[in-house]
Amino acid sequence: MLNGEQRGSESDQQVMATFHYKQELRRTIRLFGSFAVAFSFISITTGIFLNYSLVLDGAGPAGFWTWPIVTIGQLLVALVFAELAGRMPLTGYSYQWVTRLAGPGWGWFTGWVAVCFLIIVVPSVDHALASVIGYVAGVDEASLWLKVIVCMTMVTQALIHALGVRLANLINSVAVFTEVVGMVGLVVLFAGLMIYKQPSGEILWERGAQFESAAELSGPETTSVPAAIEQAGPYWQAFLMACLMGAYTLVGFESAANLSEETVNAERTVPKAVVWSVVVSGTVGTLFLVLTSLGIEDLEAVKKEPYPLPTIIESNLGSLVGAGFFVLVGVSIFACGLIIMASGSRLIYAMARDNVFPFSNIFKQVSSKTSVPVAAVVLVLLVGILAELFSDSLQDLIQSAAVLPAVIYLVTICSYLRGRRAMSPRFGTFSLGRSGPAVALVAIIWLLLIISILSIPMQFRRATWTSLILCLCGVLIYFCWVRRRILAGQAGIRSLHEEAGTP
Repeated sequence: MLNGEQRGSESDQQVMATFHYKQELRRTIRLFGSFAVAFSFISITTGIFLNYSLVLDGAGPAGFWTWPIVTIGQLLVALVFAELAGRMPLTGYSYQWVTRLAGPGWGWFTGWVAVCFLIIVVPSVDHALASVIGYVAGVDEASLWLKVIVCMTMVTQALIHALGVRLANLINSVAVFTEVVGMVGLVVLFAGLMIYKQPSGEILWERGAQFESAAELSGPETTSVPAAIEQAGPYWQAFLMACLMGAYTLVGFESAANLSEETVNAERTVPKAVVWSVVVSGTVGTLFLVLTSLGIEDLEAVKKEPYPLPTIIESNLGSLVGAGFFVLVGVSIFACGLIIMASGSRLIYAMARDNVFPFSNIFKQVSSKTSVPVAAVVLVLLVGILAELFSDSLQDLIQSAAVLPAVIYLVTICSYLRGRRAMSPRFGTFSLGRSGPAVALVAIIWLLLIISILSIPMQFRRATWTSLILCLCGVLIYFCWVRRRILAGQAGIRSLHEEAGTP
């Protein structure tokens, strides 16, 4: 049983009663903890470390300018999500919001895609930790030992969650503090060094050797270019594909909303955490990418390194700082995987609570000792292990995990436009006011662009098919099983239109 403090404030309890739920999870997360959840999920250290070489090889240092562009686009999405999180502060985030704004079919589909995304992204993040350990220990990237490390990491994260949200929140808060201090510290050190060295800044616009060569060979006196260069395509395609780094990294800010029922004064706290996590991550990430690019002395030599970032840091700041960066990466990646597993298990719990998830009676159970949905945590663990064992490469996991959140965001914001007027203003202090529809429309255009970038190019084709198959499976399950249960009154929740008695 939860005591009065664990149930949250009177406002928290009023929110739960309004949405016809009882408080089953302990409210222990406050503002910094909520920010830490969102910031840890984004984890600029993890995302940049994983994708730095891909951008450098494809688009060159100029490709890093996609980061601030993606930051602005994702901030538009975060603003809409912040309003939704304040008006409907419930665990389950997009599943809850879309169901209430657009109906149970769209809500269930969004929840299904979100579950698939969260399960896929856990091994993709933990695989990065295994790669770091393998690199330091001299283990080959193709070795089966890396998969063993990934599985052991996920088991450890699941055990931490089973012990209760307080321990996971403590570890996450420490990791966020370490990441913020570490990244800001690196930015300050590089800034001081660049002021001393005063580099020209030309490297910030370097496009990469293959594209520079193509530009030289395709001048007025040249009628053709080598086949390898032709296959590279025009530079704008490589630049757009460099958006993968930002699109993979600057997601998960809504995870703070997914833990709303474990947050004190969630309707006030969560919107701040959602917006500030994107602002801080985008700003620090932009400064870090610009300054580390300025620190590249030999571009071709750096591109040959398996991990370019530590090489750049070590060549500029010394081996001790370079080794410290590896420690920072390891801590940040572990915390990132930890919070993603928490978010995935809470979403499964939220759907099972409404009886729209397979074996709901099992997955909606909450431990009486720790107030954690342990069965849901175990499910994320087991399916994550399967995803890791059957994936051919880390790149497959990253690409699949990049496009799925864009689909979730698109459906959610379209639902927001459709049902915004039906949302009650009685909760939350964050509102976009009259600018809400305009912000949402621009965000939709942005998301359609990102989905196109991450699905149409041949390089992303395998990930595109994986994402399509997962979405189609969700549609099939809904019409074959979930819809009948909802129509029979055995499952689901009422939309805001139904509660208000409007068509």
